Amino acid sequence: MLRSQATAGGSSFPQVDRNLEQADLARIHDFAAKLTQESVLDHICAYVDMQSRRRQAAPGAPDVFSDLAPLSINLDLTTACNYACDHCVDLDILNQRNKFDHDRLLDSIRNLAARGLRSVILIGGGEPTVYPRFAEAVRNIKELGLAVGLVTNGSRLDRVLDVADAFGEGDWLRLSLDAGTDATFQAMHKPRRPITLGQICAAVPPIKKINPSLSIGFSYIITWQDCASHDTTIHPNIDEIVDAARLAKAHRFDYISYKPFLVRAETEKSEILGLPEDDGALDILRQIRSNIERAHLLADDGFRVVESTNLRVLERDASAAYTHQPKMCHMTFFRQVLSPLGVYSCPVYRNVPSARIGDKDCYADPADSLAVARRTLTILDTFDASSKCREVTCLYNHANWFIEDLLQHPEKLQYLRAAPDRHDYFL
Repeated sequence: MLRSQATAGGSSFPQVDRNLEQADLARIHDFAAKLTQESVLDHICAYVDMQSRRRQAAPGAPDVFSDLAPLSINLDLTTACNYACDHCVDLDILNQRNKFDHDRLLDSIRNLAARGLRSVILIGGGEPTVYPRFAEAVRNIKELGLAVGLVTNGSRLDRVLDVADAFGEGDWLRLSLDAGTDATFQAMHKPRRPITLGQICAAVPPIKKINPSLSIGFSYIITWQDCASHDTTIHPNIDEIVDAARLAKAHRFDYISYKPFLVRAETEKSEILGLPEDDGALDILRQIRSNIERAHLLADDGFRVVESTNLRVLERDASAAYTHQPKMCHMTFFRQVLSPLGVYSCPVYRNVPSARIGDKDCYADPADSLAVARRTLTILDTFDASSKCREVTCLYNHANWFIEDLLQHPEKLQYLRAAPDRHDYFL
């Protein structure tokens, strides 16, 4: 069940009423708060106004469009990857022949920026730093005044070092390492060229020296005995949670972030939590909690221990609330994936036909903006998130219900107040 809770600004945020404590949203996943920042509030107001008019329009009336771009995109520079990670959710789309034409890619970013894009996350679908013109892409994105986040496996931090000076306040770098020892790192990631966990961590302090303001995180996907993906058993790392925190702190990472193992659902190919459905789940959760509490003892003013929203949901058994989706995924309008395989409505649905907005160059020409807007609205109208995402513990659930509430009660829009701008436009 959902209920509305008034905020100081007068709007309402859907909250879960389960007679249980709701899993708190991690700050980086409070997308409703991000959407109401002063500098981007007009974006959400324009969307609510557009959708309200569409819902109230008489049958046969001309449709209403907005040529605003998404506020944030996941940019998959390449599908190529130099690892063979056993736990990769994108394994089926790696090392495809599809590639960007670099100049057309830059045209896409420029056109998106001109229409309201605020942030780019270089992530997924491959390893961003193996893209041949990685440095040029980063510098061009920064020259457009966009915020940048980079998720990398750490194998080519020399290329990150070359552009470390380009990152600004609020930008971040996250390394997907998932291990506290090199033996586990090798077993999980299987780098195609020799590199050790220690070598990767040792490359972080030089980047911090060039750019102390760049936030650098150690990402840790927690796996356990009998985890499986793509018919392969995943190497467990549940006992190295504390070792990884020590390693991260010793090498000047700003934080370590823990999240649970995800698998691809058989039906919709979405990413879902991979915890077993038997009595062993409770023992796994106890182990996770015990180890993370020990990791928290390492936190201080210069080092944080972060638990993802998915992990909090898992531990508090609140997944039923986060899998209860509205019919329309409004976040499709605000956040999309730009990949060599095409443009998709959500990172969970890379290369899934029902979530495909257009081809990889559909944003490259300003003249095509209306056609892309039409296709985006088609996805919004036809992609039934309440059905297709019914197994997904969705990080956008809270924001989607917030927007749906505004659409069901459009009079609340006049009372919506801008939140202080925290300059975080990553969605």
